[in-house]
Amino acid sequence: MHLKPEELPARLGDLRPVYLVCGDEPFLVEEAVARIAAAAAAAGIGEHQRFFLESGFSWVRFREALSSPSLFAARSLYELRARESRETLGRELPPCLPLIAPGEVLVVVVGALDRAAQKAAWVEAVAAAGHVVVATTLSGERLFGWVRGRLREVGIVDEELARRISYCTEGNMGAAVDAITRLQTEPHPNAEALEAILGDEARFDVFAVTDVALKGDLAATHRYTDRLRTEARDPILVSWALARELRLLSRIAFYQAKKAPLADLFRRERVWPARQALLLAAARRLSAGRLRRLLLHCAELDRINKGRAVGDAWVMIERVAMGLAGMPGEGGARE
Repeated sequence: MHLKPEELPARLGDLRPVYLVCGDEPFLVEEAVARIAAAAAAAGIGEHQRFFLESGFSWVRFREALSSPSLFAARSLYELRARESRETLGRELPPCLPLIAPGEVLVVVVGALDRAAQKAAWVEAVAAAGHVVVATTLSGERLFGWVRGRLREVGIVDEELARRISYCTEGNMGAAVDAITRLQTEPHPNAEALEAILGDEARFDVFAVTDVALKGDLAATHRYTDRLRTEARDPILVSWALARELRLLSRIAFYQAKKAPLADLFRRERVWPARQALLLAAARRLSAGRLRRLLLHCAELDRINKGRAVGDAWVMIERVAMGLAGMPGEGGARE
């Protein structure tokens, strides 16, 4: 059976002999593996053996491990990690499945599999004997639903809070879970508490850069980008956050030029009222032409991040962030 990560917990009461966990969202992949391991331990499986499909790996020894009882525990959980070895898995994994002893579990962890790969014979063999968990990156309404569900799991029922978290942490599932975990400790887990969590200056959060830039605070924008650089944060996430705000500002400019109702845009983009005011203030400060130039810088930044262009990603990040904040000059404030 093929499952989404959020469907897995309900299925772990009936532990299956084999699981395939695949996807392009590392946080959800690792969480799924951890949940399977926890369910196995709760079911009395006392040993966790890990294998890595890399140079020196022996399928003969792996099959021997599956077919031989452990000397240290009555039952074992076998974890096999294989990143880019689909052809090998397609050939070698199916013969391993009948070797899994009753009461034992095999978890195979791979990277992302496209739809065609998910229909491969070896994947279907796993699905027939157990479960295939596909952990893809969440966005839009699906991310909102996931965050809302996570909040309800810890006793927080707040639709607006769920929308704020999904908006501010889209692209970083770990950040979303961290925000929810920290909200649990708050006496009043509301929008104000979330704003304090996400905007904590001591953490110099990635999303704080976009917030101070939208406010037009040049000094804070420079300080935040410089701190993120010295902390060796991931430039890809910072780049994504800046590009997202610029694309949204460009859509706002387009709607305003056409005299179309912005309420429709804000509802579709899941922008809450307080952030609408922040975006509108930035839109008044930045012309459509300047926004287009900043988006061109973002495109160049994307090429640098992917190794398709030469340049310093952080130099370009600061250029874009300062332009968004309204620094005079190319890509800066409205003329």
